[in-house]
Amino acid sequence: MQPEQPVQLPSKPAAPRSTFLRLNRFDRNVALILLALLALTGFTILLGDRVGVTLQRVAPLGVARSTSSIIIQFSENMNRVTVPPQLQVMQIPADQLDTVSAVVDPSTAVSGTVSWSGTTLNFRPTKPLDPGASYQVILQPGAVSDSGREVVSEYRYSFTVRTPRVAYLAPADSAPMNIWVADPAVPNSARQVTNSPSGIYDFGVSPDGSKIAFTEKNSNTGTMDIKLLDLETGSVEQVTNCADAECKTPVWRPDGQAIAYERIDLNSAMAEQLGASPTRIWLIDLSSQPAATRPLFDDSQILGYGVRWSQDGTRISMFDYGSQGILVHDFLDGSTEVIASKYGNPGELSPDGTKLIYPEITLVTDQATSYLQIVDLVNKTIERVSNPDEPIDDDSAVWTNDNKSIIVRRRYTDERYTRGSQIYLVDPADGSAEPLIVDQNYQNGLFLLDPTGTQLVVQRFPDAVALNDPNNPGLPQIWTLDMQTMTLVKVVDNAYFPRWVP
Repeated sequence: MQPEQPVQLPSKPAAPRSTFLRLNRFDRNVALILLALLALTGFTILLGDRVGVTLQRVAPLGVARSTSSIIIQFSENMNRVTVPPQLQVMQIPADQLDTVSAVVDPSTAVSGTVSWSGTTLNFRPTKPLDPGASYQVILQPGAVSDSGREVVSEYRYSFTVRTPRVAYLAPADSAPMNIWVADPAVPNSARQVTNSPSGIYDFGVSPDGSKIAFTEKNSNTGTMDIKLLDLETGSVEQVTNCADAECKTPVWRPDGQAIAYERIDLNSAMAEQLGASPTRIWLIDLSSQPAATRPLFDDSQILGYGVRWSQDGTRISMFDYGSQGILVHDFLDGSTEVIASKYGNPGELSPDGTKLIYPEITLVTDQATSYLQIVDLVNKTIERVSNPDEPIDDDSAVWTNDNKSIIVRRRYTDERYTRGSQIYLVDPADGSAEPLIVDQNYQNGLFLLDPTGTQLVVQRFPDAVALNDPNNPGLPQIWTLDMQTMTLVKVVDNAYFPRWVP
């Protein structure tokens, strides 16, 4: 019997080398990067939940206008009802512009209305911001996005409101006339903002003070078009294409999204048979890109001029050729009323749009004078501000911001007589008048209140006869009146057509 042979057990196989160790150096680096990216992605997701919804853009920053809105753009679509309760706009002392340490005083809170465009909130203050004042915007945590994420951090930023400036046309005695802008509080601050070789016919300043819509005449064709000047960048954009027409007198809608203007078709091809058309009101829609134009009214027989908007944009007035009266259209209910008038003035709508003040003409001892009437558009009543039998000639007026008083250009025809019209503050309830600008050496023309209702800009003409200066050419001047201090300041000589730039 053969002895048993020892059994040779197979040796334990060696553990296979890891795939990672078998990779070359380049592959290992790529793998490490991928692992790092995965870890970073997970960390970002986790961190994102902690950061929550963020702000992409806020405005204004640093310096604002009295008519500026508060703009906040979020990183995503928001549950819109959750945002306003967390938003505060406060007036603060100038020495507390530090956005972290400023003290919040609830009594200085600014009221306003909120609107949305996508992810962007627009807070429009109920009344203009105070020039020279500082404000802070605070967004507290708690607002929620549509996806359920929250604003988890408090955001603060601040700004200071600059004083309004004045825009005007100059020079008044030669061509071409261009638009200039000056700060009444800063001597020699005037600067030219357009450079038109053919000259500017007229213009209007946007409600937020960032743009000017102006009418420029084409010297070659005789046509007129409306263009937009961006006061921040200096860029100019043409927004009408009036190939055979005069498009002029731009009037901004208070929300800044539309401009009403007057259009006269020249009918050049049939000029002998037709001649130029009567004036018709058209509208520029700035909410579309490019801006679109169309007649304001579908009825082609509504012809007229002198557009006025109510401050809330719900009503518009104009003088209507066909009815020989003032047409008032209500955009909310689509109604249109016509107020008979012989004067031809479109009147001025009150800030709340419920009343219209306009001049009417009368004959006293074979002399034509004018007096003022107020139409209550809600109660359908008419009241006289001044009596046509009194020795008073009132030919224009503007409303104060509180709807309670009016500023009137008046000329007395009795012992208080002056050669030119003067400016008075009148209470329509009892007819009492307080002189604002009375100087027999000047005649006062166009006048406008600034958005805050505290300053008046006036176009004035020195009276060569009253001054006993036959060499005085009587060129128009631009002045401002501070209605709180009654300080009268001359802004510029040889200029006209003033407009406020908030």
